[in-house]
Amino acid sequence: MVRPLLAALLLATPLLAAEAPNFEDHVLPLLRDHCVSCHRPGKTRAGLDLTNVAAIEKGGSSGASVVPGVAENSPLYRAIAHIGKEEAMPPDKDRLSDPILKVFKAWIEGGLKPTASGLAKKASAVLDIAIDPATLGAPKEPIVYVKELPAPAAPPRQTRALPVSALATNPWAPVAVVGGHREAVLHDLASGKRIGSLPFEPGDVRVLRFSRNGKLVLIAGGKETASGKAVLVDVTTGKAIATIGDDFDVVLAADLSPDQSLLALGGPEKLVRVYRVADGSLAYTVKKHTDFITAIEFSPDGKSIASGDRASGLYVYPAASGTAPALIEGVVDGVHQLAWRPDGKVLGVAAGDGSALIVDPEKRNIAAKWEAHKRGCLSLAFAKDGRILTGGHDGTTRLWKGDGTKVSENSGYAGSTFRVAFNHNDSEGFASDWSGQVRGWNLDDGSEVRRLISH
Repeated sequence: MVRPLLAALLLATPLLAAEAPNFEDHVLPLLRDHCVSCHRPGKTRAGLDLTNVAAIEKGGSSGASVVPGVAENSPLYRAIAHIGKEEAMPPDKDRLSDPILKVFKAWIEGGLKPTASGLAKKASAVLDIAIDPATLGAPKEPIVYVKELPAPAAPPRQTRALPVSALATNPWAPVAVVGGHREAVLHDLASGKRIGSLPFEPGDVRVLRFSRNGKLVLIAGGKETASGKAVLVDVTTGKAIATIGDDFDVVLAADLSPDQSLLALGGPEKLVRVYRVADGSLAYTVKKHTDFITAIEFSPDGKSIASGDRASGLYVYPAASGTAPALIEGVVDGVHQLAWRPDGKVLGVAAGDGSALIVDPEKRNIAAKWEAHKRGCLSLAFAKDGRILTGGHDGTTRLWKGDGTKVSENSGYAGSTFRVAFNHNDSEGFASDWSGQVRGWNLDDGSEVRRLISH
């Protein structure tokens, strides 16, 4: 009898010849070797019969086992690949070999062909919000954003102000969003009014970002040591359109690709997980980091991802695959935040030793470095013209030219300034601090313009 691994290799051979695998010739023999002893007519553990395509699609007590399209969407594939919370199959055994998984993956993504001559099924996207990267840049029409949100039925209860560790401003509209406990608060900068609260049921808000076209808000966070998720919210309506991710710890870093097809998440698990927005499935995982991941950002053209961690690991890799991450050396005392300059030619880094760094991702070196803040630089943002705003543990925010020459600063914050941002026309700077306040200041003369409260 042919050994299972050798059989899998032989069965995978047609894939190398670009022949889509089918159930009868490729998948059923593998199921007979590994699964049908517990999942066949007359012995259907959890009500699951794996002896024919119709029964597999119907599934067992938990619903459908396979869904044509992305393999990671199918509970059967997640079970045999030991992905997520599915009960591992076969039980009490090692994960099936990569050649075997390759056959199952190709069969599912090929449309569940029943036989060599059978017809494949077509998969459809769950959420189609991908856009053409060529359309990015200043919109032809003003961004339409919600002006008022209803008060939550059960507003989060807080006994004291919380430090604001999440802050974002819309790149094309006078809107800011401030993070809190189980909510993010939208503010209309044109009218000076608070628009309202965006609920975030997964837990604490750790990351806020607007999409590159300004039409979506990304909210990410969760519960420490328990779960991490991201929610996408439509700026026009203020309503959530998707919840993505299923991490096992709180999300500390997240970004949505410029074309809105991919979502990258990272945190204490030391893994960068990149999900497909269309259906929420896992596209790939990057496993290079050795400590908590604290920063993730797609390049402006969407071709690269940069990610940094608490142990000073900084990597840049292709956004489409996550393969061969390139290490950028020279960061000291950890990466607190990353930001690509709008032209995509350099990457800004807020470092734990107080430095602001400008990295050349192609040469993989540091092109410029200067001391931005005593005791640690926590945040960094680029204006559209290349100016840089930073914040740090010394309770100040500073505006710099692209070469590190200081232009101005704003002080008097309560403790550390955790996050900084430019407004939509780069005339005003914002910074959040330990007391729960966000202050806006005029970049020309340093005067305070406004204060935003997160609760």
